[in-house]
Amino acid sequence: MSEKVNVALIGAGRTGTPLLKEMLKYSYVNIIGVADLNANAEGMKLAADNGVFATTDPIELIRKGRQIDILIEVSGDVALKKVIKDYLHNTDNKKTIIMHDLIARLFISMISGEQKLIPSLHPGDVGIGR
Repeated sequence: MSEKVNVALIGAGRTGTPLLKEMLKYSYVNIIGVADLNANAEGMKLAADNGVFATTDPIELIRKGRQIDILIEVSGDVALKKVIKDYLHNTDNKKTIIMHDLIARLFISMISGEQKLIPSLHPGDVGIGR
């Protein structure tokens, strides 16, 4: 029996696109969808080209709720983080894990073979609860 991880991505720009490119390489990653306010963002085009659900409404993606194991949130929108957290709490969704920008930066740095952590493209985003 093969196990898959169901992932959703919010933010399909400079941070989300490299993650999406990498995730598309692996059969054990099931991409539930991608959201970005900019329909022309590179990651949105990449999602569409690969038959992945793409929307300019992040709430539409969040509503997929328990279908999502890991929600990667790299939009840089601090207010959206609270909306996501509140939605998961209000729907009693204890399954979905929200992956922070710092973890995304770590993965991108490692994938790229960088010797230093890549800088944040959203320096004002310190996450919720910090």
